[in-house]
Formats: sequence, C-alpha cells, structure tokens
Amino acid sequence: MKRACASILALCAAASAAAQDNVTVFGVLDTYLDHATAGATGATRVQSGGVSGSRLGFRGSEELGGGNRAIFMLESGINVDDGTSGQGGLLFGRQAWVGLATRAGDVTLGRHYSPLFFTLVTYGLGGGMGWGNASNYFTDNSVLRVNNSVSYASPSIGGFKVRALAGLGENTAQPGSHIGNIHSASLQYDHGAFSANAAIETRKTTAANTDRFYAAGASYAFGAVKASVLAQSRRDDADAARNDALELGLMIPVGPGSLLFDAGRLRNRSVADSDATAFSIRYDYNLSKRSTLYAGAATIRNETRSRFGINGNTGAALAVAGGDDPRSFVLGVRHVF
Repeated sequence: MKRACASILALCAAASAAAQDNVTVFGVLDTYLDHATAGATGATRVQSGGVSGSRLGFRGSEELGGGNRAIFMLESGINVDDGTSGQGGLLFGRQAWVGLATRAGDVTLGRHYSPLFFTLVTYGLGGGMGWGNASNYFTDNSVLRVNNSVSYASPSIGGFKVRALAGLGENTAQPGSHIGNIHSASLQYDHGAFSANAAIETRKTTAANTDRFYAAGASYAFGAVKASVLAQSRRDDADAARNDALELGLMIPVGPGSLLFDAGRLRNRSVADSDATAFSIRYDYNLSKRSTLYAGAATIRNETRSRFGINGNTGAALAVAGGDDPRSFVLGVRHVF
C-alpha cells in the first residue's frame, strides 16, 4: 500500500507539472447510507459508489501533428467508506490504457471497458449501472472490463459510431486453445433526440464452451423528459447460462434535479423458478454542477430459486436467500472534480 500511495502521489505531482501536455486529474467521490432488508436479515451500512463508482483518474494527450495525438487513461477505484482500493485492490482497476487518436479513430492497448459496457451504461438512465438501474442488479459485471486488450473506437460518421475490442486470454498452459479470450463490438446511432445501440461480446471459458452476451438499447428525449429501453441476453454452448433481461427507464426533471423511475425483469431459461422483477425510484438533487444529493427506494421480487440483490455501482448488495425479496432505502452524496 505504501508503494501504491507513493505511485499515486508521484502521478499527481507529474500531472501538475505537465499541464502544458494536456494532463487532467479528475475524480468522483460517491458514498451512501443504505438500509437494506432481505427476509429475516437486514443491515444499515455506509457504502461507497451508489450512483457512480468513486475514483481518482489521470487522462491526457500529446499533439503529434497531422491530426494525430498520443492519448492515455489511468483510473483508480476508491472505496470511500474505508479508504481501500476498489476492483479487488488493483491500483488502476477501473481503466489503464495508452494509444493513438487519429482521424480514422482511436486505437488503445491495456485494460478497457468493453463495448458491451457502453451499451449498458448509456441506456440505463441516471448514470447507468448504478443504484436504481435494474440492469445493474441483473448483469454479470465480470465481462465489463477486459485485461490485455486492444480497443478501437471510430469517429462519428453520419451519427454512426463503431467500437471493437479484442482481449487476449494469454493462456500459456493451453496454447492455441483461446481460453480466456474476449471479443466485443457495438454499433451506435445518434440523431437528435433519438439514440440506439446494439452490442455483442463473447468469452471463451473452456475448450468446449463460449459465453455470449447480447445487448440492445434505445432512448428518446421528449423535451426535458427522457425514456429508455434496454434488453440483454446471455447464452452459452453448455446451455447452463441462458437468460434474458429487460429494463425500462424514465427520467423526469423535478425542481433542481431529476426523478428516475426504473423497472426490470429477468427470465432464467436454464433454471426453473429463478426469474426476478425489480422496481426502483431515485431522486437526484443537484446542489451545484459538481455536487449532488440522492435518495431512493428499491425492491426485487425473487422467485423461489433466484437470489438477486440490490447493489450500487460498486456498493455490495445484502446477501439474499432463495426466494427472499430484498428492499433498499438509500441516502447519498456525490461530488465530481
């Protein structure tokens, strides 16, 4: 930890000294009080990362001429409730990549968000993949960040944008097996108040099995009111992980903030009596352009064998027994810098 702290302090100093090279230090501090119940159990907890994951980051670029730039991103997750590092203790567990930005698009290497992630976060309203989003409760988060990966993001052409990523499993124990490899791609379209996206991701888990994840979303802004729909599916060759999920969201301006209504349904096609339905409501009160208070209530109705819980962006869900219906009430604060 001493080495990690020293590294972060050194990067802060370097970023301040190199402002002429367009280096930016940024971050989010988000923590919330969560009162959660599930069956006979319950807890009142202070957690980190309700609407957004808390973080400290460094991003920058260097002009190379001819419309080309060198670019980089380093982003470290922080657990504000206890001061530890997020993402299992990784120093830069959120993102860590470097590459080139050209007129033909950006190519980077390192640890990335997958194209599938951008689909989920764009059409889960109110920040996406946070407390209040059914997709956050029902999604397998293990495929949303990809190590050892090469990423491409095209410029927007006629409202269309393409993302593609290849993650190398680097499986030296079984060379040529491709076990651990991840591939993902998405197509985005934006036109005025309308936006739509479709994404696919594959993960080679064994020599005989590949997981496949699909997502499609769309949103439309009716003036200041925004509505969205997000659909997900998961399939595998072993027929052991087959499920579908649907999320509907509505964001309505109210006073100096906005009110989020969200509902979602997951259908498990591999295991009987394992479906779930989620309902959430959250109000975000903007104290300023950078500071927000938020409060909300959520519940999940689990069938006999399902055990879905209500989690924040990084805040953990209360453990749920099969068939229990968890409830969560939160009050949080987020500051962006």
